[in-house]
Amino acid sequence: MPSRFAPLACILMPMLIAASGCNDVKASLLKIFASQYEAAGDPSHLTPLFIQKDLERPRIQVRLTTITTVNQPTDIQFPPGRETTLFALEKTGRIKWYNWQTRTGGTLLQVPQVITASEQGLLGLAFHPDFDTNGLFYLNYSTTRGAQDISRIEEWQLIGGHDLAQARASRQRTILEVDQPYANHNAGQIAFGPDRMLYIGWGDGGWRADPARNGQNPRSWLGSMLRIDVRPAGKRAYSIPADNPFVGRAGFAPETWAYGLRNPWRFSFTPDKRLVLADVGQDRYEEIDIIERGANYGWNVMEGRHCFAAEECSAAKYQAPIYEYDRADGQSITGGVVYTGERIKQLKNHYLFADFISGRIWSFVLPDANTAVTKVYALGKWPALFSTFGRDSRGEVYLGDFQTGRIFRIDPE
Repeated sequence: MPSRFAPLACILMPMLIAASGCNDVKASLLKIFASQYEAAGDPSHLTPLFIQKDLERPRIQVRLTTITTVNQPTDIQFPPGRETTLFALEKTGRIKWYNWQTRTGGTLLQVPQVITASEQGLLGLAFHPDFDTNGLFYLNYSTTRGAQDISRIEEWQLIGGHDLAQARASRQRTILEVDQPYANHNAGQIAFGPDRMLYIGWGDGGWRADPARNGQNPRSWLGSMLRIDVRPAGKRAYSIPADNPFVGRAGFAPETWAYGLRNPWRFSFTPDKRLVLADVGQDRYEEIDIIERGANYGWNVMEGRHCFAAEECSAAKYQAPIYEYDRADGQSITGGVVYTGERIKQLKNHYLFADFISGRIWSFVLPDANTAVTKVYALGKWPALFSTFGRDSRGEVYLGDFQTGRIFRIDPE
């Protein structure tokens, strides 16, 4: 779902600037002229291609099996304890469910007042670790507060959830909100970690080149990975974990776990409890990071392992990605998950990821330490806009195609 936008300079819009100011014009232009993409090839023919660069890599042959179809999927999640049921978020605010064993499905919820310009929408879903007993789940979506666009984290509860056809969802409370100056780089994934804390990945606030320098502002929630306890504390709807790295440190938001991010489009926890995140680049490089406590990932000084905003920069000050690729491979990374299933032996323990624009899927074995990946496997170029991954309780992996709405399972060829 992450789009790319070539903005018109404010100096080309003197009348609008005079009326409303440069930042307002940029925000309006972004909503009006946000790029729309179409997958290369015929989406009805799901046959992978291997272009020259991927022919030089080891290859794993797979096929994509359509499980169900939704509209513009942004997230795929599986509730704890339900092996055959998936939940898919739609950009426009609907949550759909589908049980492929009974071949039944439906709409669980239409979240009200979701805004959908550019990269806004219903963007993230996380089930509480005790969902099977308390029915609690959490949503991250774009909405408004007055005239201000915001991202909101809310707690909901599923009532009567054992029969999803009869279940209903009830909004419980707002956990936190952040102002969004532009309609892109909302990112929006949320996930509970092995530590039962909720992790929240937000982009730098949007436009281009991080004009407010949120990525390097540890006081801002934008451009950061946050970590909170969803249990309320005092007047706050959440608690700040005492072991967060910046608790009590002047000039840092105590919710921050790590910072220096541009547009983290999908992250996941690995079987060995590491947090792996894909960060969408701007001009030249896409990157994958292992997110560590208190680390600075460099944006907007660095793009991948390369200087971005300064003629000279000290790369040693920032945590380097474990993997990056340039425009020869793609333009907008979609982060994935580690395959822990049994059906594709060659993929066992591989981290899978894709590119939204090029339709290519790759995998690699995560390094033991936070070091560079050197061997990448190609799974083909497909006629799809891969917007999100999912993984069921058996470790099988799923992909969402933003263009056709199809939810695929990756199967052995």
